[in-house]
Amino acid sequence: MPFSDDIEQVLDFLDQAAGKGLRKRNDMGTLLQQAISLDAPDQMNLVIFEGRQLHNLYSTLRKSAVGQDGYPAMQREFAATAERLREAIAQLLVEAPEDQVERFNTQYYAMTQGSLRNLVDLAHDLGVFKGVQNERKYGGEGKEEPADR
Repeated sequence: MPFSDDIEQVLDFLDQAAGKGLRKRNDMGTLLQQAISLDAPDQMNLVIFEGRQLHNLYSTLRKSAVGQDGYPAMQREFAATAERLREAIAQLLVEAPEDQVERFNTQYYAMTQGSLRNLVDLAHDLGVFKGVQNERKYGGEGKEEPADR
């Protein structure tokens, strides 16, 4: 799906903000395009928020030992956040072309390790977006970048 010039500019900006580039650039573009077509900025912000949350939890889990206090609770929160992110994405794709819905189903909704890894990669990109939002809103407080680059 070709993106509008505005979406391409946003994606280019996020590529630069990410340092090494976005991991799921086309999927980010699809989500942005759908948010615009549905006039759903609040839904897109929910996707961005849940994505940032998921990536933060993923980064924390990677640094934690399996037997560490709180690890099982963190795993449960990671799973719950992944489900909330998937639900928020589904709301954006409600009127998307069938091929896009099918692609997201395959890439993000299958119960496989690869699907979860794809979701974490998308969450990384959403975290970059949230960092840019925070930087713009709070004047530099959002400069932290997602871990696991």
